[in-house]
Amino acid sequence: MTTDPPSSTGLPDGVFGPDAVAGIRGSGERPATGLPSGYTPAAWAQTSGTWTAGSYAVLALRISSHRQNPSERAARRAAERIRAALTASCPPEVLFAPCAQGGTVLFPAPMSGGELDIVLERLSAAAEVDLIAACALAAPAGVPDAAEQAHGLLTLAWRLRYPPRVYRLDDLALEYQLTRPGPGRRILGDLLNPLDDHPTLMRTLFVHIGNDLNRRRTARELGVHVHTVDYRLKRIGELTGFNPCSTRDLWYLRSAMVVRRGTASDDRAPDDTTGAPVD
Repeated sequence: MTTDPPSSTGLPDGVFGPDAVAGIRGSGERPATGLPSGYTPAAWAQTSGTWTAGSYAVLALRISSHRQNPSERAARRAAERIRAALTASCPPEVLFAPCAQGGTVLFPAPMSGGELDIVLERLSAAAEVDLIAACALAAPAGVPDAAEQAHGLLTLAWRLRYPPRVYRLDDLALEYQLTRPGPGRRILGDLLNPLDDHPTLMRTLFVHIGNDLNRRRTARELGVHVHTVDYRLKRIGELTGFNPCSTRDLWYLRSAMVVRRGTASDDRAPDDTTGAPVD
């Protein structure tokens, strides 16, 4: 059974929104959908013939590569492999909704963090691409909100170029809070503006922070001498008013980087040069 997709849910295609999403199937052969708003689990199960668990682990996942967006055909093949892997290894109560770069999987809860990590590892192997994921837990009526949170966390981890794994709110609490709307976010978002005309300095700052402030590692990655890194860090401090070598100032610079990368206006990964999305 399928229903017309909602006109607007605020969620990416492939997310279980407040209304049923067309074309979603479980790992088994029978159709499965997210719960439409207004339905209790029992009522929806009776109406649609779809089994529902008492609670779900909502796993949002996507291809983690930042180098280039995969072609539509490649992304579709990856989604087909993920579906096949779920069909082969999971019970039919597991639901999967594919989207352009990944999708949403609903597992009957409870599932431990370790179990979800193993699932992601197996799905990555099956899809033949690295996958990054985020998870939230919910009762059936809360699946739309949990899916929205999981995809928000996923986008944040991907934009910050965090390594492929399953992320939870506990893992990204600081980053999540920094990217919530408010005057503090606006101030932090403007902090790096003086570097907009100095892309080399911006890249040096982002790479240095990403390397846990290891000057030698930063120099190797940038292909410059350590003294060049020192000079650039000094210039960053002069232009922004925040010294990258000061523990207090580094909090601001790192937070500004999270805000700049984590709040970009579209679904392209920011590059290391400007913090702007990559074409």
